[in-house]
Amino acid sequence: MTSLRRLGLIAAATLFLGGCQTFLPYSDDERRMPTVVEVEDGSPERLALNTRVYDSAVDWVSRRFYKRDFGGVDWPGETAARRDEALAQPTERGFYRALNETLDLLGDRHTNAVTPTRHAEMVRGRREPTINLGFGMRLIDDQLIVTSIRGGGPADLAGVQRGWVVESLNGEPATRESRMNREREDQLVVFVDSQDVRHELAIRQGPLPPYVGRAIRRPDGVLILSFDYFGEATRRWFDEQMDLAVADPPKGIVLDFRDNRGGLITDVGRALGHFYTERQPYAYVEYGFLPRFPIRAKPARRPWTGPVAVVIGDASASGAEVFAATFQETGRGLVFGATSMGAVVASRQLNLPDGGELSIGVRSFRSGAGRTLEGVGVVPDHEVHFRADELRRGHDAMIEAAVEAVLQNPSPLAGEGGSRRLTDEGYEDADEMRRADAYR
Repeated sequence: MTSLRRLGLIAAATLFLGGCQTFLPYSDDERRMPTVVEVEDGSPERLALNTRVYDSAVDWVSRRFYKRDFGGVDWPGETAARRDEALAQPTERGFYRALNETLDLLGDRHTNAVTPTRHAEMVRGRREPTINLGFGMRLIDDQLIVTSIRGGGPADLAGVQRGWVVESLNGEPATRESRMNREREDQLVVFVDSQDVRHELAIRQGPLPPYVGRAIRRPDGVLILSFDYFGEATRRWFDEQMDLAVADPPKGIVLDFRDNRGGLITDVGRALGHFYTERQPYAYVEYGFLPRFPIRAKPARRPWTGPVAVVIGDASASGAEVFAATFQETGRGLVFGATSMGAVVASRQLNLPDGGELSIGVRSFRSGAGRTLEGVGVVPDHEVHFRADELRRGHDAMIEAAVEAVLQNPSPLAGEGGSRRLTDEGYEDADEMRRADAYR
């Protein structure tokens, strides 16, 4: 398997927000900016740096990977056999491609490596304004379709509309891997609208603040909330949005997690706490010889007890899957969309000697009800798929199905069998989990 960042085949957001996090039960979301080590391509320094990084990555995986039999792979033998070819790669990109080909042997989506350049971009994108065009797109029915636009961003100011097909970028056919030409102030993008009219737009790239989330209160009274990772910034934003919702109740809430790739397990619990009136188990992480205790979501001071639904897709991963699974297992709300990615393993992130990042799956994981989600995913209660012709007309079938459900069920759900009382001992949050890990 390739990394999570390369596995989201339908989410081609290279022109938009970029970056995602794996399921991080231990890491601090406010990571320091990595120091990128730059060496000349094909130089002896490149060889020496490749050697340090490869050996470091192999050593960390050997010590920390959660499958002690490495999934049946002869890890020492394979890494030794592939070492010379990886070290000989003359460029950063080629070396990391070879390193990830070795890590892919383990068949774990959370075990992968990110280049120093990409690692720095990801951290910077969470902390400071970044240069981009301000729109997101998905590959649907072999068409790259604009599905989201940052308000006030370059694409918005240029008049780009949701549902337009992205035909080309700077004279080259648009693909999921398309990237801006940083040396050009204006990016030439060709779109085709719903009437098949072509729009050739020179969009001036500009800085946009880090993306946190989107809140839309529709004319029908339903509040749509979406964010793409569970972390400190989104936690503050989501807490604020939920406080506003409780103070001025919408007719229902729809949580759009189709682009959400996971994040901090603590913050998954914080988000879940807004929808339960009692402490709710939502995760089990294996700790070797220690008893298996649940991690519990603590209810918010003023939880939302009205109707709520979740929308997921095949790019939804990790913490987003845990959230949706908890809703299903407790009956708190219906789940709509497509089966999620099935990438739910507790992982840990480590800095590599060149400034790259290594992610390792370190513990097996189960949902609050004991389900294994890894390799399986969350199957929605109501399966709904994207269709290019509908999106081009501005109709989002997944969201509309969820909206209809919450409007048809205006009665409160929590407190009517929606949340389960915890009867066994458990971890209150990831802080307790970390303390348990210290005595592993």
